[in-house]
Amino acid sequence: MRNADSQPQPRSGLCPTRREKYRRLPKGISGGGVTQKRKGMIRLIGLAPLLIGIAWTAIVRADPSDFIPGEKTLFYDDFSDMAKGSPPPHWKVRGAPVDVATQGELKGLRVEKGTNLYANLNGLPEDFTLEAELKFDPPAGRVDWLFGTETARYLGFYFTREGNQQAALFAAGGGENLGGGRFNVDFNKPIRLNLWLQKGRLRVYVNDERRIDANQVKLKKLEIVRLLLNPPPKGAITLARVRIAESTPDFSQVIQSTGRYISHGIHFDIDSDRLQPESAPVLKMIADGLAANPALKVRIEGHTDNTGDAQHNIELSRRRAESVKSALISDFKIDAARLATEGLGSTRPLEGNDTPTGRANNRRVEFVKQ
Repeated sequence: MRNADSQPQPRSGLCPTRREKYRRLPKGISGGGVTQKRKGMIRLIGLAPLLIGIAWTAIVRADPSDFIPGEKTLFYDDFSDMAKGSPPPHWKVRGAPVDVATQGELKGLRVEKGTNLYANLNGLPEDFTLEAELKFDPPAGRVDWLFGTETARYLGFYFTREGNQQAALFAAGGGENLGGGRFNVDFNKPIRLNLWLQKGRLRVYVNDERRIDANQVKLKKLEIVRLLLNPPPKGAITLARVRIAESTPDFSQVIQSTGRYISHGIHFDIDSDRLQPESAPVLKMIADGLAANPALKVRIEGHTDNTGDAQHNIELSRRRAESVKSALISDFKIDAARLATEGLGSTRPLEGNDTPTGRANNRRVEFVKQ
């Protein structure tokens, strides 16, 4: 949950050599070095404003995505603490130099030549989600996400542009191709990529549409996350935001056993109580849990990080909690008498606010059993 001043979220420049011990991925996802012949494009989808009421209801009914972001943030970077001319503090860079840049309202890590980025992350759980927002300028280039160890790649997917309005997405893991294909994308808009791995099921989304869905995927322990950015000649890729989180537990089970459910998957416009479209699957999951337990009553708490004025954040978090309540009532027919709200601003942080990951974990909506 973003508060007032929060920011919105490779193809390698190092060609593989005979010394490189990385195991080759199956055909369709090489993860190797940069070539100028490979052209593609990624743009990130902007987080469009969503009004409560008719507009929100339309999105809930029409949105084909079922992606639910993980709840426990393991890694988050919006490059808000990166100084111009300095390397990104939360990534290991191997390849061409990178820098922070602003394009219109988009701030992020700008890459102009093939570069490898390794997230400062100590391993991954068995179930996790990845959210990434990127922009290509001009609309060409390729992005590879690779997961494994220092000596092997066990899972990966790439996204690239093919043709005027056509994109390609392919994934591989566990020694086999996991699916993919080609489809039309509006390259005049930004692109958002999401991955969801849970209980052996891998789903990959482009602009909230599920494009890959493979089950019974068997993987070894994933220890590193490697991003290869391959911009076109005389072009650039801007990485705006990355979030990696442990996958979402079941709402009903958690709130009945612990009395509290913490959600980082309900999003609002910056400095606003307007719900964003990607919040719909999370709200539906919570509404289904409430419908299955008709005696359950909850208090909805809004929380922010400490960016901005403290009193303003308390009021903002209160309005956001009310927005969640309104959506549950109007769109999912939950009885208003079962829902109370409270805005707590930054008064109850889960972590320190001195890093992007800490601030991301503190921006949340909590449901407390009454």
